[in-house]
Amino acid sequence: MTAAELPSGAKGALLDVWTMARRDLIRTMRQPEYLSFSVVMGVFFLVLFELVFGGVIAAGAGIDYDQYLVPGVLVITAITGALQTGNTLAVDLEHGADKRFRSLPMSRMAVLAGRTVADTIRNAVAVGLVAAVGYLFGFRFVSVGAAVAALVLTVGLGYAFSWVNAAIAAKVRSAELVGMLSMFWLFPLMFGSNLFTPTVAMPAWVKAFADNQPISVVATAVRALSNGADPGLSIAGSVGWIAALLAVFIPLSVRLYRRG
Repeated sequence: MTAAELPSGAKGALLDVWTMARRDLIRTMRQPEYLSFSVVMGVFFLVLFELVFGGVIAAGAGIDYDQYLVPGVLVITAITGALQTGNTLAVDLEHGADKRFRSLPMSRMAVLAGRTVADTIRNAVAVGLVAAVGYLFGFRFVSVGAAVAALVLTVGLGYAFSWVNAAIAAKVRSAELVGMLSMFWLFPLMFGSNLFTPTVAMPAWVKAFADNQPISVVATAVRALSNGADPGLSIAGSVGWIAALLAVFIPLSVRLYRRG
């Protein structure tokens, strides 16, 4: 079905989503720090763990640390990029921009959907730039197809977490509070994971959590795709986590936004 064949209501909703996405992309062009933040954070983690801890971790775990680290950093780049969804949405809510949107004949979901689409496009650029920096450290994708699949999974997880942050912003409506609350879920998921080190030395209960939480599952899939290894169930698990997060947080975000 082409865009011209869609029902008029669906076409209008898609146009509203693109209009809001375009608004946020224009803001990114005028304020490039929205993009540079994610890239700088990704490069920071690359430099920190490669130059400071890389030799010790590689020797202790017996792995090629470049091939292990960069996929994890790509995932955390997408996650930190997703944080901006909540921050920028909360700023709009604080300044009353949503009241103007509500007065317009447009889909209520378009404000949230357009922002998450724009942030996902920005995230894709940031992840690609960090992958390019990873090449300077010696990281390599095994093939172009593997690179595309790995980046799609990574950006897909970022998209899902954009909706998580949209729900937080729609509930608290304060950019400062959104930033603080985001740390409560980000830090446990980031450091209780396999992003930077293997989980083999973790206590059994921590390892069970670290191996199966969404960030680790996607990082495992991205590593397998990058290195040409058997992904096992990690790709299916990644798709399952992304779908589950979207199924929960899209309707929750919309409901919380409409109540405001």
